[in-house]
Amino acid sequence: MYDLIIIGRGLSSLLFLKQYLDMHSDLKVLIIEKSKKIESKYISSWQGPGLLDLTKEYGIQADKAYKKISISNENIAIKKNILPYSYNTYDYKHVIETIFSSLKDSVEIIYDQVVSIKEMYNEVNVKTKKYKFQSQYLISSTSIDQQSVNNKKMLFQYFVGTKIQIKDNHKHDTCQLMHFLQSNNEVLFNYNLPFDQKSVLIETTAFGKKVHFENLEKIHKKSLAVFNIAKIIKREKGIIPMSVNHKFHRTARIINIGLDGGFARPSSGYMLLRAAQWSKINKNTNLKDLVFKEKKLINFLDKIFLKACYYYPDLANSIFIKLFNSNDIASVIRFLADIPTLYDIVKILINTPKKIMINALIK
Repeated sequence: MYDLIIIGRGLSSLLFLKQYLDMHSDLKVLIIEKSKKIESKYISSWQGPGLLDLTKEYGIQADKAYKKISISNENIAIKKNILPYSYNTYDYKHVIETIFSSLKDSVEIIYDQVVSIKEMYNEVNVKTKKYKFQSQYLISSTSIDQQSVNNKKMLFQYFVGTKIQIKDNHKHDTCQLMHFLQSNNEVLFNYNLPFDQKSVLIETTAFGKKVHFENLEKIHKKSLAVFNIAKIIKREKGIIPMSVNHKFHRTARIINIGLDGGFARPSSGYMLLRAAQWSKINKNTNLKDLVFKEKKLINFLDKIFLKACYYYPDLANSIFIKLFNSNDIASVIRFLADIPTLYDIVKILINTPKKIMINALIK
């Protein structure tokens, strides 16, 4: 009998265990992961004053910390120095390996596929293809369930990315956070992360009502064509749900976290900082009381933004352009990082396009 079984050796699971086992080192924990292979992709987060220090708390190092960002469309280009904040990008595989390495003496792990989970009054029974286990509690971070799939007004953030080595030198001090492309039925943009003078990650992203990877791949191919490519280093691809209705839920003994627990910020898909902060806050919480509470005002503003993207995808880029063109970029960053002050909220409301947001609100 285990005290806790974790389904999925994912980011949210390991962030939670890193904090929780510091305070509950006597727990008997089992991780069940279906594959030894770790997904190859990059994840990003804001860092700076007032934000949880990911290096200090979790020992993870950024591959690159950007002090400058750019937002643009075909008509306008905005460049911002964001000091004392930074936009950090991390190699997901390295993050998972780093955190798991610090936990390996405190947990057991098996690689097998879960067949069934049955919650009883005083335990949870888990059956895999090879074994049967029992635990007091179970945490799962594995997959999106039907609450998102059945949400008719939901958007999907889906993306394809290619990290390339280029023949010519490339400016590498600025993250192109968003360069919006022309589209009438979804929000479409390129996201470029230069790592050094010769290597850059080019990612093409869409916020759409449906996922159309075939079309996105074609657009991405055109975006790559402007570079003098020496070689392709790696590729990535993914889908993130964008819905305020995808909420945290748990039973007496089964707790869903990560994407399936509503951890991803509805308006942006950012999850790293949210999951890390939640894990730190709950390091002393009894498993029977473990919950994820959204910030109601942020959730309300996210809902209006998502409705704007849903109903007016061709105009939604103006929201980002106006926000990031603000003189107070720190307020925008704190809002995106989930720690806005009342002053920040007021600045956000002042600097968003009123007509689009009001029309979205009444839809």
